Amino acid sequence: MSERGRETTYNLEDVTAVFEARDDYAEPLTASEVADELGCSRRTALNKLHDLESQTDLTSKTVGARSRVWWIPVHV
Repeated sequence: MSERGRETTYNLEDVTAVFEARDDYAEPLTASEVADELGCSRRTALNKLHDLESQTDLTSKTVGARSRVWWIPVHV
């Protein structure tokens, strides 16, 4: 990943790395939390999360009226 900013391109591996770098692998994250970690806009993070959900086992659910959380399922 290069310098953060408007011209920065974030790939799906960057987003996956946010989930994998946490101490609690099962803790869900919001798009805003992912955006904060990447240094990108919430919209960019949300677009990448939707892409990951359609291409991988990333899962999400709505919590509250306008909130969604995302996680990678832990198979036991």
